[in-house]
Amino acid sequence: MQVEDQIIAAGAQIIWVLEADSFLQPGTAEVCRNFVDSLGSEQGWCVGDGQTMPTPGVFDDSPFSVSRGFDIIVPRETMVIEYATSHGTPQGNDNISGEALLEVIEMIADSL
Repeated sequence: MQVEDQIIAAGAQIIWVLEADSFLQPGTAEVCRNFVDSLGSEQGWCVGDGQTMPTPGVFDDSPFSVSRGFDIIVPRETMVIEYATSHGTPQGNDNISGEALLEVIEMIADSL
C-alpha cells in the first residue's frame, strides 16, 4: 500500500494545490491533475491556486507557503489547523516525508 493510500485509510483527504505551473503561470486544477498523474498518484483532489475563489492566489499568499508547498492537517471535528509544515528548496522548509506526515495524521486522529 502506498503512503497516500495509508493517509486515506487513516481518515484524511489529500488536496493537491498547484500554486504555479512550470512557466510560473497561475496554477489550474487541470495542470495540477496532469502533474499529480505524472507522479503516479491516484489519490486526492486538485486545486489550481490561480482559480481559487473569491481571491486567486490565496494559498500562495497564505502564511503557510514558504516559496513552495505545504501540508496542513485540519480535523473535520474541530476545523482547527492542528499541524502545518512546508516543502521546497529555500532554507527554513521542513521537507518531511509522506511517512512522517502519516505519523502525524495518525497521532492527531488518535487524540480526537
